[in-house]
Amino acid sequence: MSDKLIRDTDDGAYFVGYLDTPAVDRRYLLALTGAGLLTAGGLAAGLAALQGGAGRGEWDMATIVTRTGRLVREPYPMLQTVDEAGRAQTILLACDSKCGAQNKLSESDIATDQVEVEGSLIQRGRHQMMAVVNRPDWIRPAGPEARLPELRQFAAQSEGAVSLRGEILDSKCWFGAMRPNEGPVHKACAILCIAGGLAPYFYSRDMLGRSRAVMITDPSGQALVQPILRHVADPVAVDGELVRLGDLLQIRMDPARLQVLGY
Repeated sequence: MSDKLIRDTDDGAYFVGYLDTPAVDRRYLLALTGAGLLTAGGLAAGLAALQGGAGRGEWDMATIVTRTGRLVREPYPMLQTVDEAGRAQTILLACDSKCGAQNKLSESDIATDQVEVEGSLIQRGRHQMMAVVNRPDWIRPAGPEARLPELRQFAAQSEGAVSLRGEILDSKCWFGAMRPNEGPVHKACAILCIAGGLAPYFYSRDMLGRSRAVMITDPSGQALVQPILRHVADPVAVDGELVRLGDLLQIRMDPARLQVLGY
């Protein structure tokens, strides 16, 4: 017997599970499976096409570089330096995990602000960060021949009051350490990073599609962490003063005026 359907004189056809599947059923199941796979593939491709890009950020972990400049400890650890053309350049400093360089600085006996720092670069466009090497000599006094920026290149200049809509994110992941690096799927990671001392940034996009990411501080230009943690990665609106320090932009904001928007 080759069919699973066997004729019974009293009850009609009945099913025998250990026999071969009838040819008509095999053809139907094969066609249904093929159609399902094609539909699932098309749906997956369509959903993927709707997703935003991960951005141009990258972390070259394999290349260790040394940068010389002026150490700034507040509001978040950073190195003020100059590029090859002599233009102001800010490099944020972080550890190799979810933390800023505050603890490493407190463990260091560095007494000068003219230093050289060693680590791997994380960069996205004009934004730069260095994940410093995990050695005691990650930061050293700069030599007498070191090229240092002039203080006036990083003098604070107000660019006026602004109102921005967007989201709070952590600088390290958004610069290029993690993908995805924004939105609800990255919320838990961003909270851990900011709580660990990495500089929070505010990412916004205007009606023309132009985007900007600016460092978040309190109204006096000092670090702002705990009051904003629960709003990380949520759609929010903020008011504040936009301040430029060389190539670095800060939004100096009062967290009490932060407004949560709907998704």
